Amino acid sequence: MSHPLTMDLSFNARRFRGLLHSAVDEHIAEITADSSSDETPEQLLAAMEQAIDVMERADADKAARNGKMVLSATEITEIGDHALGLLHAIVERVESVSGHQSRELSRLAIPISLWTAQQGGHINKLELVVNSLAAWANELQDTLQIADLVGVIRQIIDATSAEIRQDLDQSNPMRPWRILNLNYGIVATRSHDPILMEEAFALLVENLPQDARAFFREGMQQMDSIGYPDEVREVVERYERMWGSGSTLH
Repeated sequence: MSHPLTMDLSFNARRFRGLLHSAVDEHIAEITADSSSDETPEQLLAAMEQAIDVMERADADKAARNGKMVLSATEITEIGDHALGLLHAIVERVESVSGHQSRELSRLAIPISLWTAQQGGHINKLELVVNSLAAWANELQDTLQIADLVGVIRQIIDATSAEIRQDLDQSNPMRPWRILNLNYGIVATRSHDPILMEEAFALLVENLPQDARAFFREGMQQMDSIGYPDEVREVVERYERMWGSGSTLH
């Protein structure tokens, strides 16, 4: 799959609808025949269409008022939660009847989450967007595209709800908040941009201090095995010296 040099993953209603229907239409007969859920596919898609309309109208109202927010942060958060919940339900339906992952459909979590972030809301549902960002990162090789993705990940982190950010239950190493922050550091390193790396590493030690030592030790191993540019290696070495020896930052 080829990608343009720069990526626009933000919410655009027309583009979103096109991607949604192209991902769902080939399975519509199968999911319509599946009667195992209370909500029909038509109901889910109609509800998603309504959510898209609301999001599009909020964008138009914001633009008409020179960027001034029209809806409250709470309202934006609720709209984003609702849209992500609908998308998750649609993804589950399609994947259950098709028997395989629908990356194109799951990836729509990215524009929904970015819309929530850019409208000043908070993201309460991370799993779908985190998995989609990780899958997207694995497809990219161009450092400029990777740098674009670093910015997207940062917006998602900054908009994540306070409840998730508290990270009180750390029993699950695969929890989305942890994966999101680790991937932020990894993708920033792959961008070969020392400034983006500094920003990502500083946030990682703040959000995941318990993971910092292992992260930077593993990062140095990657420097040796892959052969990153000197300016990239210098940033990783500096953080590894601070954290790899067992010292802590406060």
